[in-house]
Amino acid sequence: MNLKNYPRKHYAINQFCQPHNHELKGRKFYFSMDGGTDYELEVTGEKTVRWNKVGEEPKEAVYECVKGDDTTYLLDFDVADTVMKENATNLVFIIDLEQRLVTIVTCWIGWNRKFPYLVKSEYDFGAIVVEGLETPFRRHCLTTQMVGTRVEWHWNYLMWTHHNYYSTNYYTLTWPDESIAVEELGGPFELLPCHDEIAQYVKIKENLFAFCLTEEMMERMSEGRIMFRSNNMIFLQNYDKMMHAGRTFGHATTPDGKTFACRTLFGSFGNPVHIPDSIVDGDNKYTV
Repeated sequence: MNLKNYPRKHYAINQFCQPHNHELKGRKFYFSMDGGTDYELEVTGEKTVRWNKVGEEPKEAVYECVKGDDTTYLLDFDVADTVMKENATNLVFIIDLEQRLVTIVTCWIGWNRKFPYLVKSEYDFGAIVVEGLETPFRRHCLTTQMVGTRVEWHWNYLMWTHHNYYSTNYYTLTWPDESIAVEELGGPFELLPCHDEIAQYVKIKENLFAFCLTEEMMERMSEGRIMFRSNNMIFLQNYDKMMHAGRTFGHATTPDGKTFACRTLFGSFGNPVHIPDSIVDGDNKYTV
């Protein structure tokens, strides 16, 4: 084996991804949610869960899971009876065992008649109910603490991108000329009027955040003319270790027009970066 030929380019954004984590196998959770609908979740196996909204019948699902730190898990699954349907739905549970808190993100398509593959996301904050212990009052929360942060994320040994977290509702994606992102992403993204996309920032604990972005402009501008469609990415970003791990939920289109689910786990390591003033101070063409 000649190491100069490894790893191969096809690793894309998952070369540095953690292995699927099944440490929660055998655990049962009751999530008391501020949105008014509580959830029960039982991790029945290394890849299977049983879940339900309280008051409804349990359902089975196949899950995937990564960790943001030693006690914080991002566990997600597709709702089984919606897979590859017009209302495809994905549930994300950010389970914080240290603080006994949880954030649930519900993502789905089919809500927009004009752009049926546009992903919509709703966030709900709550606590993990544990018998014999007082249920926490504190919550994970939307935050401004990441505003002003700029990071170079290394997705594989050839591709790295720059994130500029300049607003509580948006972020900017760019890449340097020496990154293979010029080849892999440049064409489709250059069709867009800007590289800003919708984002939300959730504080999990000190130096650990959930960064949630939705590639919405790609769907609105291209309308299926290129491979990428709307996609939701949720990252657990650990700034003590300068790494992140997460998952995607969205769709893509093949050259012959067939649409398929775009689902993968991903991971990356990062470092601080200087971003040119022309990008930092550039207009967000999303907004007036």
